Amino acid sequence: MVLTAHFIDIDWKMHKRVINFCVIQNHQGATIGKLIESCLVQWGIEKVMCLTVDNASANKSALEWLVSRMNNSASYEQILSGKYMHVRCTAHITNLIVGHGLKRLQKSVLAIRNAVKFVRSSPKRLDFFKKTVEREKIPCKGLVCLDVPTRWNSTYLMMEASLKFKKAFTLMAEDEDSSFANYFKEPDEEYDEDGNLIPSKNKRNRVGPPQVEDWQKAEVFVEFLRVFYDVTLRVSASLHPTVHTTFHDVITMEKNIDNMLLGPQMPTGSETEIILIDMAANMRSRWFKYYGSFHEINHMVIIGLVLDARFKLKNVTHTFQTEGLDDDEVQRRTLEIKTLLFALYDQYVMVVDGGRHLQRQQSPGSSSSTLTSRSNHSRGGVRGQLLNNWKKVVQESSEAVIAHEVDQYLDAPLDPTDDEDCFDILCWWKINGCKFPVLAAIARDVLGIQTSTVASESCFSTGGRVIDCFRSSLTPRTVEGLICMQNWLLGDDIAEVVDDCSIENLEFYEEVEQEHESTASSKTNVCPAPNPRAKGKGKLGAASNVIDV
Repeated sequence: MVLTAHFIDIDWKMHKRVINFCVIQNHQGATIGKLIESCLVQWGIEKVMCLTVDNASANKSALEWLVSRMNNSASYEQILSGKYMHVRCTAHITNLIVGHGLKRLQKSVLAIRNAVKFVRSSPKRLDFFKKTVEREKIPCKGLVCLDVPTRWNSTYLMMEASLKFKKAFTLMAEDEDSSFANYFKEPDEEYDEDGNLIPSKNKRNRVGPPQVEDWQKAEVFVEFLRVFYDVTLRVSASLHPTVHTTFHDVITMEKNIDNMLLGPQMPTGSETEIILIDMAANMRSRWFKYYGSFHEINHMVIIGLVLDARFKLKNVTHTFQTEGLDDDEVQRRTLEIKTLLFALYDQYVMVVDGGRHLQRQQSPGSSSSTLTSRSNHSRGGVRGQLLNNWKKVVQESSEAVIAHEVDQYLDAPLDPTDDEDCFDILCWWKINGCKFPVLAAIARDVLGIQTSTVASESCFSTGGRVIDCFRSSLTPRTVEGLICMQNWLLGDDIAEVVDDCSIENLEFYEEVEQEHESTASSKTNVCPAPNPRAKGKGKLGAASNVIDV
């Protein structure tokens, strides 16, 4: 099991660090939860904003156990009692949705896969394919790629590349005596228990070559899945925020499925159209299972959208309206998100400045009465009473102008940036965070939330490594050390808050200096390293007390 911590430093730069890579005894929820807690204790992590996991029942049980444990322990400071800690991997759910729909296109996909497998099976067949491409004068300089059947995104890439060479495949299939045509007359292949390739026991010929209807399905298939592929790429990033775009990605997938159900661009009632509509219906049933009710989406994901200065709460309301909800439901859901933002503010304001923001934003009546009572002692008579009354009026009007920080942010004009590629949300908060200090603290933690587990899964794919007898004999503890060390060495430096010169730090530096001088005057002339457990802490800055795991 691997745990990857994601956080944003004081310079508004996002980081990821592998903090745990260990053997797990079993996949029971309690076992996973205890192992996660053990890692948090080792690192001294007391606050966790969210935990992103795959959509598995064991992971759900693990987080339920962990939230209960953290709520009942004084060692942790939970954020809103851990109600929004569980974040489901969007990439994993997208894979489940698409995989459920692809079952209806299995035969067409298999025909094209076998055609690509022929081209990539030997240098001689590849040369034959290249000559055919030259004869057809196909301008594409790339080649076809073979997919991994269990990864739909690789199947998408294979189909997209194959469509560019459709004419070449068709020309090779027209010659019945060619090696390409004979390839499909051979029996299909299977794998035995040892993983060796053997002829199929049922002696069925290979599916293919691709026919006209197979290419028609592939064209609509590629256009349909391009949205899902783009969403997967977007949520798989781990060095810049993705939580503020995830809600729009979910809505985009829904709209794409709905457009397919309305009917693809092909003759009405054709077999291809029926299959594709059926595929979209299967995918929509899965979409409803995971996202059908907006309560199934972690509301921290929607808060991430609200913290995007281009959209804020107005876009959330607009999205609910476009989803066909009635006005009362739209208002209720919008109020629910706004209430959550205020709840986060109330918890963070006590950490940011000890609650001084909260005191400044109290109701006008309470603060005015306090000021008036103090003024009555300093001024007397009719004139004093007139001045005190005017002071009260001025105080009430100024307090009414100073709105709550959340309202100030929500009511401020939207950022005019339209190009998503040009908008850097971390840069925006770095520049404007001083205007909304408490919301900036919230944004630093919310924008660090990962909506996919790709960053953790990548630890199991270190790429190009061969596990020989020596490496396979490493102990789990050593493997964990190597994996974590590699990740930390490749990571960027973390910005720190440098402490001001204090008496404690000055005493520490003087003690080190005296120790150095006394050692330098000795015969050995060897200066030992200063004790890191000395009185002062030097310039070591504290890490963020709320992180995303």
